[in-house]
Amino acid sequence: MGFLSSLFKKKAPAPARPAPPPTLAWKVTTVTKETPSTISFEVDGTMDFKAGQFVLLRPTAAMPWRAYSFSRAPGNALRLTVKKVKDGQVSTHLTEKLAPGDVLEVKGPYGHFILPATFTRALFIAGGSGITPFLSILQEQEKKGWPSPICLLDFNRTGVEQILKAELDALVASSGGKLEVIHLLDDAAAAPKGPPSKDVFGALLASQQQPDVVGMCGPEPMMDMARAATLARFPGVPILEEKFTMSHDEGGSGAVVTVELVQGGKSQPFPVKDGEHVLAAARKAGLNLSAGCEMGACGVCRVKVLSGEIHIPDDACLSDGEKADGYALVCVGTVKGACRIEPAP
Repeated sequence: MGFLSSLFKKKAPAPARPAPPPTLAWKVTTVTKETPSTISFEVDGTMDFKAGQFVLLRPTAAMPWRAYSFSRAPGNALRLTVKKVKDGQVSTHLTEKLAPGDVLEVKGPYGHFILPATFTRALFIAGGSGITPFLSILQEQEKKGWPSPICLLDFNRTGVEQILKAELDALVASSGGKLEVIHLLDDAAAAPKGPPSKDVFGALLASQQQPDVVGMCGPEPMMDMARAATLARFPGVPILEEKFTMSHDEGGSGAVVTVELVQGGKSQPFPVKDGEHVLAAARKAGLNLSAGCEMGACGVCRVKVLSGEIHIPDDACLSDGEKADGYALVCVGTVKGACRIEPAP
């Protein structure tokens, strides 16, 4: 009986993801020019989120979804802060055309860029608009009475492009010495100054005390240097990361493999270069795969890998159970060999 019962035992169902958040309509109430390339805007909506999280939004159904972090702590009027990026369709629209009364489609909240409930010392590293989730987190710490010391390294190319510096200064003043902010500008007249480099990070971290959590948010090249320098100075320290890297089509070696998309009873093969994100390759082949944040943080692009393997970063938002059952995210996933995939429910 034991053999027969195991033979006919039903296969365990695939791990289910939580139901996706509904699409909301938020009306813009105020728009504030923060820097020549950055705006903040408030909306009349509500959302239960945690400090450090983000939403997906788009100005119209014809535009792609893009991820933007809250730049205020929960409990305040909802505010998002957006910096224009080169060739960014959504960021250009928001920074140049957004006006009070406009309605945005929004989904969320998403993200795991959240401080642990308790910590003894934290180190934050922000680059450019990567400061936005830290503002939400720091305001939350202010509400709690600054229970633990925090040091923030804030990198910007120029002083005129520093985002919400006055709010950071006010937080420092309110902290009673618990918050230290080190501003690093590429165009600064004297040290400390940027741009970020191995030597700059080494010098900055040498004077820091041991943190028990490190958070970093900004452009990926800066994040790569920051991660390496942090782990060299503080081996094994937990690192929280929020990336601004979208699905890309830059190849590695240039070798091409075939990925087969099984969808709607049809099989559609398409080429993927070594090092290229599967989602970007599918789009170039004219295939429509669902996607959200395109940073591996929301799970909208989850697929089932039927054969072969898709490699995803360790910080992608899949549970251990999902990974064990062969699920992957195509927005940040890469392949080394041929594979077959199908969209996941």
